[in-house]
Amino acid sequence: MKAHELFKSIKIRTKVILLYISVLILSLFLTFCIFTIMSEKQIEQEVGEAAMQTVSALKGNLDLIFENVNQFSDLIYFDKDVQNSLSKINSSNINPHVQQTMQKSMVNMLLSGDYISGVFIFDIFNNYYNSYKSGPIFVNKEIVKKTDWYKKTKEAEGDVVFIHKSEDVLTFPTKKDKNYISLVREIYDVDTYDELATLLIIVDEETIQNYFEEVGKKYNSQFCIVDSNNNYIIRPNGYDKSMDEYIFKYSKDKNGYQTLDVDGNKMILAMQDLGIADWKLVGNIPLNLNNASLGKVYRTWIVLIISLNLLFIFACSVVLTNLIFRPLNKIQKHMKIVQGGKLIQMQVNEKQSDEINDLKIVFNQMVTAIDNLISEVIKEEQIIAKNELEIIQAQINPHFLYNTLDAVSALALIEDNVNCLKMTQALGNFYRNSLNSGLDLITIQDEMECIESYITILNMRYDNKINMNYDVEEGIKELKILKLILQPIVENAAHHGIRNKIGSGTISIKGYRDEDEIIFIVTDDGLGMSEDRIHEIIEGKIQKEKSGFGLYSSTQRISLYYGIEKPITITSEIGNGTEITIRVKVISEDNG
Repeated sequence: MKAHELFKSIKIRTKVILLYISVLILSLFLTFCIFTIMSEKQIEQEVGEAAMQTVSALKGNLDLIFENVNQFSDLIYFDKDVQNSLSKINSSNINPHVQQTMQKSMVNMLLSGDYISGVFIFDIFNNYYNSYKSGPIFVNKEIVKKTDWYKKTKEAEGDVVFIHKSEDVLTFPTKKDKNYISLVREIYDVDTYDELATLLIIVDEETIQNYFEEVGKKYNSQFCIVDSNNNYIIRPNGYDKSMDEYIFKYSKDKNGYQTLDVDGNKMILAMQDLGIADWKLVGNIPLNLNNASLGKVYRTWIVLIISLNLLFIFACSVVLTNLIFRPLNKIQKHMKIVQGGKLIQMQVNEKQSDEINDLKIVFNQMVTAIDNLISEVIKEEQIIAKNELEIIQAQINPHFLYNTLDAVSALALIEDNVNCLKMTQALGNFYRNSLNSGLDLITIQDEMECIESYITILNMRYDNKINMNYDVEEGIKELKILKLILQPIVENAAHHGIRNKIGSGTISIKGYRDEDEIIFIVTDDGLGMSEDRIHEIIEGKIQKEKSGFGLYSSTQRISLYYGIEKPITITSEIGNGTEITIRVKVISEDNG
């Protein structure tokens, strides 16, 4: 067999591989030669700049933490109860009422501030008040006024001062090496500016190290905060003592970065002042783990390599045109016919066994699958339309209507005209908004009125057992949403969360706009539900007559109408109530 006949008998895939292997080998050889002469300094510079950007971003996060802690200190400073309690202290004996007031304010701060692990207030009579998340903590109140940081707070005249630890005012008997940052400031009377107390707030090292770890894990990097006296303010995550020499040596330099060679491994040490005392943020990034982007210097080389590849590809394409592209062009034309809506199958030569013929067979299978899929979609759309109608009709519960009319009749018999009128009007308003003349969309204001009417009827039937709270932004009340997406959720909260609860209960509705979405949060303090029950509702593993079907139906309606895969999330705890979050898209006036 001659060479050209042997080549023709080889499969197209083999031909492509043989031709392009030669191109690839030559291209890789040229690329290797070019990049081996590239400047290492250029790469180090790009990695160093990226490291500085990372350190700057991390500094921004730290600034936010410190600012938040500062704002929490303002809450204590300007708390009227704290101010009044401190101004009434006139001896070294702790007043129980003052103690209770101070404790309440400090506990509220701890519950509100994730960054804060402890709060301590020292009044001018050497009493102290505290609240903390973990202990034990020993407080040496006798040395407070002897510390350097106390003098700094005096000089700051009410401004905050961040310090490392507390100069042994606080010690941790079970955690000898516990590390933390403290915010300290003087509290003055907001009216007379008389000195009232000294505030100390603890931020644990772990809080900041979590930020370090989140940023550093991508590049296996370490971050820390040091001062000019070779002390760690915040130790590196995954602390390695062997790095101390380099960190303390170069952290005294100006802001910037250094390239270090540590035991044969190159690293970037990036530094930036924090703007607090003499503290500096230091980042240690392994150079060999960073994928540096090519600088402008290399663009000419890249263009050259691409040009060479194009030349080789052009040469190969001329050869491959007759082998591959011509039959593929025929397939392409046929695909355009199918794209136009005519699901016609290609002719297949059963005697051929190359990839082009296999492609035709697969394409024909795809055409058949699309044809079947279209038929299935048509059936599903019919089912969906039917289900949507059933869901809407299910909201207009005839049992609810019958029970309400019975209640109206009872009120009429006892001649309670006021409540009879009130219930009748509420029932009318409820069905007016529910039906909405057959339209799918109503304003958020109308939806709220529908819920209000519904709850009015329930409260008249259940002796005002349900309390309602509304927190809906004024700016969204006139926006339109799919009707009856909140009412079934409120109904579920009323019937399955609060009705069987001992005593009254509260349902809260919060609504606000988040860019192109509207967020609703419905909470109740009812009986709650288990994780298994939540899973059943979300997955739709419930029967229509069971509780939770209304939630599942609402999820399906919202998902179908708005095209949101998971529009509803549920969190609940048995005995403590349920919170349901609903996301819908903002409907423009044109679409409305």
